[in-house]
Amino acid sequence: MKALYVLLAAGVMLASAAPGVAAQVTVNSGQCMDVRGGETDDGTPVILFHCHGSPNQQWTLTSGQLIVNSGSCLDVMGSAPVDGAQIIVVQCNQRASQEWQISKGQIVGVGGKCVTARGDLTADRTPVVLASCSADPGQLWTVQ
Repeated sequence: MKALYVLLAAGVMLASAAPGVAAQVTVNSGQCMDVRGGETDDGTPVILFHCHGSPNQQWTLTSGQLIVNSGSCLDVMGSAPVDGAQIIVVQCNQRASQEWQISKGQIVGVGGKCVTARGDLTADRTPVVLASCSADPGQLWTVQ
């Protein structure tokens, strides 16, 4: 019960973070949500990587958008609510696929689908994808 409370509190913290205040977002294993290779190009995949505090791991929730320090927004490849769709970063443009809500430690977006660490939650370079929301530990995110 204590772990669930911490996740819920983290969701509230991320949801209420002031604009410009960046934080690392980690999945249940402690790996960070990371923009692959620190790239800033549109379409760059989001992956899990060990936390190191670099700008490509610093996220801010502003007006329902998760923005990485490069100024790009968390988005879904193809903008469609399809299970397995790669989570990417692109220039912020107010598309529905860039709107996110924090609920019970989950990051919920287009089509009510959740941001999910696919498969092995501890391996660097694990893809972050969209999936139907469930009790999967790969969908439980916290803020550091």
